[in-house]
Amino acid sequence: MNLPTHFVFGALIGALFFGRWDFIWLVAVGAVLPDLDREYGFFSKDYFRDHQLHRALYHNFFFIGIVYLISPYLAIGAFSHTLLDATNTAKDRGVEWLYPFSRLVKKARYDHEGKKIELDPKKLDPKIKVYMYQNDPVELTRKTAEDMKDYTIRPWRRVYGPFYSGGILDIGILAGSTALFLFMAILSLLGVRTFIDFFNPPFSFNFIGPLFIGVLGIALVMGIGERKRQIEAKRASRAPPILWKLSFFISISLIAIGIGLGAYLNPGSYVAFTSNLPYLAAGILVVFLIAFIVLKIFARRSVARIRDGHDPYTV
Repeated sequence: MNLPTHFVFGALIGALFFGRWDFIWLVAVGAVLPDLDREYGFFSKDYFRDHQLHRALYHNFFFIGIVYLISPYLAIGAFSHTLLDATNTAKDRGVEWLYPFSRLVKKARYDHEGKKIELDPKKLDPKIKVYMYQNDPVELTRKTAEDMKDYTIRPWRRVYGPFYSGGILDIGILAGSTALFLFMAILSLLGVRTFIDFFNPPFSFNFIGPLFIGVLGIALVMGIGERKRQIEAKRASRAPPILWKLSFFISISLIAIGIGLGAYLNPGSYVAFTSNLPYLAAGILVVFLIAFIVLKIFARRSVARIRDGHDPYTV
């Protein structure tokens, strides 16, 4: 999906569920955050292609969870962005929801043609205990975007959908979201029915100041980054020059300053965040503990079934 589609769709989500102008802005800004995982920073073209970072680095549950710690409304926007991108075909990469944990799995039980990979029990690597079900079909990779054309056989980590990026779905969501948001805004301003409250809470620097600084940082990352991509596309792969690295550092610093200033000027949100930290930590610990136990049991069972000549995925 294109960036304007994500932004307007995020604004519509904020209007439909919250109706306050400040929350609408936060959801809309959050809806552009995942696309910061393009090759805007310190990555060469070859490094970016080899590691397939776009639609992975910030298009995942782990990133959404980190953003949630900053603001739940930003996280809702980031989730809406990732969900829309997950409806795209392999032509536009799909989404790697479980990154970086999906990169820990190196092998699959079926090859890219769907044929079962015969594993020799005597040659099993004891370090590899968890397998993906199937390798990513190479023919899909050949049809995808330029930065993804790496034909290395690897596990199928990404989620694809039925819709071609930039097609009628993208245009339809952009047009439909824009029309519905404007309709709600006009009815609210005319006093027919208040879908969007443009006056409460009152406008204040405590909110607008940090938001402006953060948005400026995001705009610089994407604006300068896109220019860098266009220039570097005509050259052989190389490490980004120092000026690109400096601009990226300044942009990321502005985003960090916006977040820090927002926490300082709005101590209520900061107190709420810190008071929830013990519960968040406990929840994270429980999730990882359960995942560790399940993987241990699954790995032991899978290795045993492979050694017995059975498919580990059958009951």
